[in-house]
Amino acid sequence: MNIFKKIYFWKNTSNIITKNIWNDLKPLDPFKLKNISFPDNQYFKEEYKKTQIIIHHTISGDGVNGDINSWEATPEKIAVCIIIDRNGIPYQLFSSKYWAYHLGCNNTWLDKHSIGVELDNWGGLILGDGTNKLFDNPPKNIKTEPGKFYSYYGNIVNVPIQQYYNNFRGYYYFERYTIDQIKTLGELILYWNLKYNIPLTYNENMWDISQEALGGKPGIWSHISYRKDKSDCHPQPELIEMLKSLSNLNK
Repeated sequence: MNIFKKIYFWKNTSNIITKNIWNDLKPLDPFKLKNISFPDNQYFKEEYKKTQIIIHHTISGDGVNGDINSWEATPEKIAVCIIIDRNGIPYQLFSSKYWAYHLGCNNTWLDKHSIGVELDNWGGLILGDGTNKLFDNPPKNIKTEPGKFYSYYGNIVNVPIQQYYNNFRGYYYFERYTIDQIKTLGELILYWNLKYNIPLTYNENMWDISQEALGGKPGIWSHISYRKDKSDCHPQPELIEMLKSLSNLNK
């Protein structure tokens, strides 16, 4: 039995998907991209061979403007080339042939040779139980309401929930990625596979720190493949199903 399956169990609170809906995925039509006016000084207009695709999520509310504004307000050139909103619309900040810092693992080579893509999502959530809990950014102590879900920032959110019974990276609950988001992500991966010849092989070890990812092995990875302090992205069953479907295209 796969070690990953021994550790994590999922509760799907949305409608059950009864068939593989990813078999008909095609490479993204570039005309689907919504181009954003992102400042040239917020990324590097330098081209390097792309070998890895890194999946992130934003830890933010509905819409991409807050994330973009946050990146524009920092001088460190932290960004990804594309954010996919909950409706599956891909917003392009800059071409995937360029790069910006997005991994934070003290290895600029990996940033230069990878493509970062964000799923707009609240990320890990805390279930209120009537007690006081400490939330970050800025730190605040909040008396939580029983049955309400709280984001990293301490605000109540009402979103579809993915539950991990044994927790995942410290959280028992996450906002679910939408089917539209996962579909667009699959289309992007297929497009980048054609453009940069990045392998579609599914990496079982992408859901934890991976020495292969850190060593620059070509393929599809998540932010948690590089850092222990991150929880993006989480292993939602439909996301795994989509990635495995892409992998089967190689056979």
